[in-house]
Amino acid sequence: MMNRHSILLNNIPALHRAGSQLAVPVSRYQRGTALIMSMVILLILTLLGITAMGTSSLEEKMSGNTQEITRAFESAESGLIEWSNTPGSIVLQGVTTSPKYAYGNYGSAVVTSKFIQMTPPKRGSGYGSNFEAANFEQASTGTTVVGAKAVIHQGLAQIVPKAN
Repeated sequence: MMNRHSILLNNIPALHRAGSQLAVPVSRYQRGTALIMSMVILLILTLLGITAMGTSSLEEKMSGNTQEITRAFESAESGLIEWSNTPGSIVLQGVTTSPKYAYGNYGSAVVTSKFIQMTPPKRGSGYGSNFEAANFEQASTGTTVVGAKAVIHQGLAQIVPKAN
């Protein structure tokens, strides 16, 4: 007696019985397809990994450069502060250059100060007509051990007694 499944199996010519299991014949064009597909997927994953490594290496270099620029900027700022705290650094004529301020393995700075002109003090500053403001233009160049460089420009006004 034939059941419904045996009728369906007997009507499909591609299927045949091999022992107690059904065997599906493999076309000769399909041999190795799984191997080729897995190799293509492996190649794509390898390319993605190599690209990710290259990107992370570039990002590491960029962050290192940013850190060095920040160090150079901080050295330049420290140079301006040190210059303004040094007695006798304000000269009311020409251009003066500070000695090189070194900050260990961190960096160094050189400050250049140029006298511009004398002006009356700003209104409301509390200084009367017996005082003047000496105006300077300053440039501080900070460099790091690696060679990164930052330049800060600023103006400075120093209140001094008026010359008679």
